[in-house]
Order: sequence, then structure tokens, then C-alpha cells
Amino acid sequence: MLDPMLNGGSAQVNWAEPDAVLGTYVAQMDRLTEPVDPGVPLSLNVHGLLVSGELIPQWQWFAEVSELNDHEDAFYVGTAEHVKEQSDLAHDAVKIRDTGGEVTHRQYTALMTPTRYIHLRNARVHSPGLHSGDGGSLWRGRLADVSGWTPGTTTLIED
Repeated sequence: MLDPMLNGGSAQVNWAEPDAVLGTYVAQMDRLTEPVDPGVPLSLNVHGLLVSGELIPQWQWFAEVSELNDHEDAFYVGTAEHVKEQSDLAHDAVKIRDTGGEVTHRQYTALMTPTRYIHLRNARVHSPGLHSGDGGSLWRGRLADVSGWTPGTTTLIED
């Protein structure tokens, strides 16, 4: 294969794709089979806002959302249950795969779904002139919307 940089061509970069390093980091977290507490501290730049919190596995995020019990909307509950089921299939497939067992087609499909979202617990959204409060919340965002990130959480001084 020819190297476009050495042959006078230009490298093709798709800026709509998420950061591969962050994607790998999140994908590895999603493959964990035990809950994490605390999660891995991260700070993200998302459309000019700073979002900081603890990275947790997708399945754990859905499990914690399902335990909130503050959503009475039937559509929300049904959707959350469906997505949690898919997450549970992938979670079970990881456990089975790691012990040398065979996964079902549904588990394999759920396991092979590309990582497209990042899941934070105790998340805080920081914006100029906006105080996000003392507590954090569960936050889910598209990896493709993250334009920058750093390990650790960032504390802003409120004016």
C-alpha cells in the first residue's frame, strides 16, 4: 500500500469519526463484567461545554438508570428496558466468551455493535454562567460529539 504522505497525496481524515483512542478506552470499559465504583474520572469537551464525571460500562449505566424509578413515562421505560436488554446481552456474551463458552447469535450481534456512546456517572456539565449544582447525574453522549478529552475531572471555580 502506498503512503499518501510520501507520494505527494493528502491523508484522508474523517473528522466525523470519534477519537480512536477515546473509543478504545470506552470500548475496553464496556467489556468489563463487574461494576466499577468509582468509575474512571474523565473530562470531555462536547460542543463547547465541559462535561466531567466517572466513566462506567454501558451495561452498568443502564442498570443504574433502571434503578432511578423517577421516570413514569411508558415510552421512556419501554425504550430504556429494550436498550438495557441489548446491553445485558452484550454483557452476558463477554462473560461467556471470557470463560470459553459459546455465545448465541443475539449475544454476538450485541457484542459486536460498535461503541458509539460514552457513559458517565456523577457527571457535571460546566458552561459559562451556568452552575450545574453540587451533585452529578448519569450522562450518555455520542463519542463523535467529543472534540477533546483528558483523564481526570476538572473543577471549575464558580464566579
